[in-house]
Amino acid sequence: MEAPANVHPNYKVSFESVVLYIPDLMILENNEWFNDKILSFIGEYLMIRIADRKVHVFLPPETEMIRHAKGEEEVEMYFGMLEVHLKPVVAFIVNNNEDVTRANGGSHWSLLVFDRKTDDFYHFDSANNYNHAAAEALMEKSRWLVGQEDGTRKLIAVKCLQQENGKDCGVYVANFLHALCEHQNVEDIGKMERIVLPRQAWRDLILSFGTFGDF
Repeated sequence: MEAPANVHPNYKVSFESVVLYIPDLMILENNEWFNDKILSFIGEYLMIRIADRKVHVFLPPETEMIRHAKGEEEVEMYFGMLEVHLKPVVAFIVNNNEDVTRANGGSHWSLLVFDRKTDDFYHFDSANNYNHAAAEALMEKSRWLVGQEDGTRKLIAVKCLQQENGKDCGVYVANFLHALCEHQNVEDIGKMERIVLPRQAWRDLILSFGTFGDF
């Protein structure tokens, strides 16, 4: 597969509800910070193809809607029909964006996971728990949605792999989510010793869904 810069301008990549165009694909080529759409593509792919929907993954736009909702009633209105309270594991791709009117805002990605087996929320952050406040706020808005039995339980920050630069947080979240979706075992994320799927692997996977068509 040629680099996106060299393909037809109508080249695009789509999977389920997510469509990526040339500007999105160039992020993969230029080692840039993963945007909302790339992580949405990865999240939807892992949820459907790897986890076979046994794990529900809330994508970045959905996660932002939940975190900035006025209350649990609003969250239920938008997402109650998904019935995630029946899922054994629920994952949220977290961003620290505070301006809901700004697309691709924020500066860091992390992963929040609810495990029904333990009735706990776990936070996996590759930058020394930088997103703790955002993850905690998201947890508070999601307790009723996921069906947590004890709504007083604290967020658990889990020791996990740490990134070595300021732009690979999305790659780490993608790998954390892949580990989770493979066996639906939350503990697998904390046991990771290295990044199994580097940026190039995600590039190749995403481009394999490419098509040529009219925008």
